[in-house]
Amino acid sequence: MVVLSSVQPDYDVSALGQVFTPPAIVEAMLALVRNRGRVLEPACGDGAFLQHFPFAVGIEIDARHAPSGARVMDFFALPEKETFATIIGNPPYVRYQDIAAETRALNSHSVLDGRANLYLFFIEKCLRHLTPGGELVFITPRDFLKATSAVPLNRLLHAAGTITDCVDLGDSRLFAEVTPNCAIWRFERDNFSRSTRYAAQGVADGLAGLARLQWEERHFVESGGHLLFTRGDYALHLSDIAFVKVGAVSGADDLYASEAYGNRSFVCSATVTTGATRRMLWCTPGAPPPAALLAHKERLIARRIRSFDESNWWQWGRGYHQSPQERVYVNNKTRRPQPFFVHPCKHYDGSLLAIFPRDPGVDVVALAAALNNVDWADLGFVCDGRFLFTQRSLEQTPLPESFRTFLTGCGVRSRIEA
Repeated sequence: MVVLSSVQPDYDVSALGQVFTPPAIVEAMLALVRNRGRVLEPACGDGAFLQHFPFAVGIEIDARHAPSGARVMDFFALPEKETFATIIGNPPYVRYQDIAAETRALNSHSVLDGRANLYLFFIEKCLRHLTPGGELVFITPRDFLKATSAVPLNRLLHAAGTITDCVDLGDSRLFAEVTPNCAIWRFERDNFSRSTRYAAQGVADGLAGLARLQWEERHFVESGGHLLFTRGDYALHLSDIAFVKVGAVSGADDLYASEAYGNRSFVCSATVTTGATRRMLWCTPGAPPPAALLAHKERLIARRIRSFDESNWWQWGRGYHQSPQERVYVNNKTRRPQPFFVHPCKHYDGSLLAIFPRDPGVDVVALAAALNNVDWADLGFVCDGRFLFTQRSLEQTPLPESFRTFLTGCGVRSRIEA
């Protein structure tokens, strides 16, 4: 379960994801139910949905909180021969490392791996329990649509049917305590219409906004294992014309950023606004530890971004693709209406992504301008006015036919080359 209204002291949030689903969310999800037949709530908690389906099957792993009539068991032990016309609920949100060993063992044949959250395993198993034409109505974090950990699952979903309805809850603070960026959605097995009713909540809409949703028709698209709800059709992918690289991460910017002893300028999150770079102390592999860092050895060894020891404690946590090639930059998170930009500096930190044309002769200024004209909200990269880009999701995003001019061999040439 992903949202909280009030957490009881004896609820195990970290290991079991035990939280309440507020009534307004329950009502919004019930409004998406269209099937008649057998109903399952696979992590029923206090029975928020069961009370609306008198003959439904409820499963709860914790006997202390199982409502009357529910089966007290691990959902992943449910035989696959049991199928349902409707599966509805708020699956538990639990990091993989916190999932009980018994539950992990029951998922040994999953398409998912150790990066996946428990709610993703719930979605996968639910697919196997749907009757032909069966529906799955869930509230989950919206990031599964573009998460690398969810790629195998997303391909399964798209191959098995269509997400027919999706409500993007955005950053709305709908609850006393909240995991933001959630979505309510309905999936229908064997429906290959690829048509989705889509609605988006604004940050100020709150629970009342669920009663006045503005629906629009979208296309349900799978691109590189990412799921999109688009208004238009897209002929290309960014990966056809460019590759995307992540920036360098020190893991202790307060120590590495210095005008006094910095030795390399980096494009940073502020560069798109100010044009200025940030002076950083870059440690070349093989070079000895800089004197400026010697006093901070213990702290730097303790950085958790990767393993450090006596042989590398002064090195950065993550390097970056170093190339003289021209590229386009974009911040991972930004509210700037024109997020893509070009800068002459060839070094960039982890707050940005660098987009390198596959054809080195492409005019990157023209490419940045074209990217700034893309409807990124249509492609699912905008949440409450903020752009959210990751390396894989950006590289796999579809693009309009107009980007064909940037393909290798037929691209817009740079002025220098021309």
